[in-house]
Amino acid sequence: MKSPSFIALSHWTAAFASALLALWLFWFAAAQQIQSLYQLHYSAIQQMLASDLTGDTKILTRQLSSSFDLPYLKVSQLDGVVLHEQSNTMPAHTLASWLLTQFDRPITAASIKDQPHNLQVEFLPALSEQLSTLELFSVFLFFGILLLGVLPYYLQPGRPKKLKALPPHPIEAAVQQAPAVVQQFQPQANNSGTDYLLELALYDQLTSLPNRQQFVRYYEQQLKAANAVYQSVFLLVRCHSLAQINHKQGYLAGDLYIKEMADLLKQLPQLSDESPLFRLNNTDFCVLFPQMSTEQTEELVILLQQNFDAYQQQKQLDSVALTGLVQVAQGKPLGELLAMADTALGLAKNKQSKVTKQSNLWYLFTDTQDQTADSSFSTKNWRTLIDDVLQGQRLTLLAQPIQGLNKTSKTYSELLVRFRSSEDQLLPTALFLDMAQKLDKLIEIEQMIVEQALNLVANHPGQSFGLNLSAHAVQDEGFISYLERRLLKETELTPRLVFEISEWGLQQNLKLSKRLIDMLHQCGSRVTVEKFGAGITSFKFFRDLKPDFVKMDGSYTRQIEEDKNNQYFVRLMVDLAHRIGVVVFAENVETAAEKQMLESLLIDGIQGYFLGKPAPLE
Repeated sequence: MKSPSFIALSHWTAAFASALLALWLFWFAAAQQIQSLYQLHYSAIQQMLASDLTGDTKILTRQLSSSFDLPYLKVSQLDGVVLHEQSNTMPAHTLASWLLTQFDRPITAASIKDQPHNLQVEFLPALSEQLSTLELFSVFLFFGILLLGVLPYYLQPGRPKKLKALPPHPIEAAVQQAPAVVQQFQPQANNSGTDYLLELALYDQLTSLPNRQQFVRYYEQQLKAANAVYQSVFLLVRCHSLAQINHKQGYLAGDLYIKEMADLLKQLPQLSDESPLFRLNNTDFCVLFPQMSTEQTEELVILLQQNFDAYQQQKQLDSVALTGLVQVAQGKPLGELLAMADTALGLAKNKQSKVTKQSNLWYLFTDTQDQTADSSFSTKNWRTLIDDVLQGQRLTLLAQPIQGLNKTSKTYSELLVRFRSSEDQLLPTALFLDMAQKLDKLIEIEQMIVEQALNLVANHPGQSFGLNLSAHAVQDEGFISYLERRLLKETELTPRLVFEISEWGLQQNLKLSKRLIDMLHQCGSRVTVEKFGAGITSFKFFRDLKPDFVKMDGSYTRQIEEDKNNQYFVRLMVDLAHRIGVVVFAENVETAAEKQMLESLLIDGIQGYFLGKPAPLE
């Protein structure tokens, strides 16, 4: 007769072996499913590469980043030159990694080589949540089966004094359930997981609209169809208030704004199966309307502006969206079409900035329109145009003075830049700078402006001048280093230089902004925070950054003599600013009534057309 100790050991051995077997089968199934996830991502990314028509690596990288949750993504040329690399810290899953390695399924980056685009994409799927769940379930599976194997021995009455058969336990059921448990980590159990991933990659999750990738496919199909895009109209709507809403109300409010704008556009009666609505990026929606007449186009833009105006009034916004339309006489490459639409948006924005009482404006650009002052440069290649401006130093600096309202106010004249083409045609400043930023030329433009400004300051001794720095430039460490080197070489000029930076631009990276302002002060220059009050900023922000001046946003100046709320706000801001030693200016002053009210509110200085328009210095 075998001893009870031997019987107990037999139970433990059998239970331990059963648990190990179940664990082995479980991780074997898990390794297969992890490999399937790799293959699904591989197929989806390969499909995106194959269908890309733009050839723009930055756009492709943004599409990959937004379509997939990838903790590691690296895009490089086939010769090894890295174009983009992002790497997020992924929690260590030592047990899972070791077990998957035993089944020849290590957690490493996969690689896709695309010869037509000369690209290599390396990626690692987001597996952290799956691996954590697998590890947790493994613990429960192992110890659960172990306990089920030995509990019958300890629970039977009187403990066995003679050998009894081991009671059956649910090992087989547990082993059979293991693949089913892992199956839940596969995105879909329908015909193809690839279809599911492609759906995620090709549709916007917030609005449920087809995204840019889908539009590229759609437009390619339209080009292949006979006369499909002959005399068509391409509509591009830019929800340009998104950044302001995100800044003032938070990102949830921004998401709601985009969703409601999408719902507004979905109601357009002109939409159809042949003319669906697409969401191109965070702010842009587009539609291609084949065979749309001029009268139909006019009806469309009138309806759009009415809807946008109603939404603006309902939400109490300054503006809702800009609309650019391109009337295409024949099929155009997609890149050229998008560039024309972007130009139309820029012209709409430029028109809106000139017409202060109107918003949600639109601009229609046609292939056959006359070459007017607004449109003659629009058909040019923007890169060539910008390079020509850089090479020929084709810019002019105008000055607009700030008038002090008390004897102790220290003021200056703000320098405003104007660009001209090789034909001496004046280019819209805002549009030019927007296009320069999109083509990665803005830093070169900013450096050219700084050089011209330094020459102007040197030629006008005894006068102080303010120079605007874009939000993009002040967040570029290379530009900050360049600016520091130049100012250190011009120590006689720097005390007469004031650098104007928008409140929003400074808030993008507070640490870098503080470093910039400290550097400018050390070089002897001063700093103005412009557009003050457009966002929500605490005065702790200004105490930390220590600017010399703030310039109130023009929205508080306009008809301030009639607006009690703006009067109260400006007076409060002036009082708080003076307490921390900051001088306050007001811009966009256009009437004597505005000047008189601002003076009564103890503003230190004013600027605007009432005092003088920007003009060349003598």
